[in-house]
Amino acid sequence: MLPIISRNAFLLATFAVVCTGAIALINVLTQPIILQQEQIALQNNINELIEPNQYDNQIIDSCFTVVDSELLGDKQPKQVFIATKNKQPIAALIQTSTFKGYSGEIKLLVGIYTDGKIAGVRINSHTETPGLGDKIQTNKSDWIYSFDGKKYQESAASKWEVKKDGGSFDAFTGATITPRAVVHAVKDTLIYFQKNKTQLFNTAANCGDK
Repeated sequence: MLPIISRNAFLLATFAVVCTGAIALINVLTQPIILQQEQIALQNNINELIEPNQYDNQIIDSCFTVVDSELLGDKQPKQVFIATKNKQPIAALIQTSTFKGYSGEIKLLVGIYTDGKIAGVRINSHTETPGLGDKIQTNKSDWIYSFDGKKYQESAASKWEVKKDGGSFDAFTGATITPRAVVHAVKDTLIYFQKNKTQLFNTAANCGDK
């Protein structure tokens, strides 16, 4: 009996090791694809937020990283892209994220002109519920455009909530958590911009540095 039990235990252990290895291998193989897809989405979002006639530099190369766990979602470095024209800053495009949605991390790109007004907001990636929370995408609804042209003022901070919480932003029918998370993330990004504006427009590009 003992040899049989030992054999079964060995087989189970071997199976577990093989499955764990397979999952790890799949993660290794798919990670570059996921990163590539996120990079493509990022480039598309940059092109949507800033009209080509508004800048004359290579925005994707005018990039550096920042860290602010309080205002930009977590401790991970976030990329900032600077749009310029005639060597003068036009806007900062700041990556941020939030884990306060309904299902996992929501990654955003927030474009902010030098005067603090929002050029636009786009979602780089998310795992929100299809048909509900995914209305933060431009191909699902026009909700995300409600940020365009808005500016954060501390005296009117209460407006940066969904209407259910006394603010000025619509929520989705049956899905308040997702829009609430996005509104808060955008607000925090605007606050970050206001606190760090001078530094943002005077930091050398370093995203390609090893």
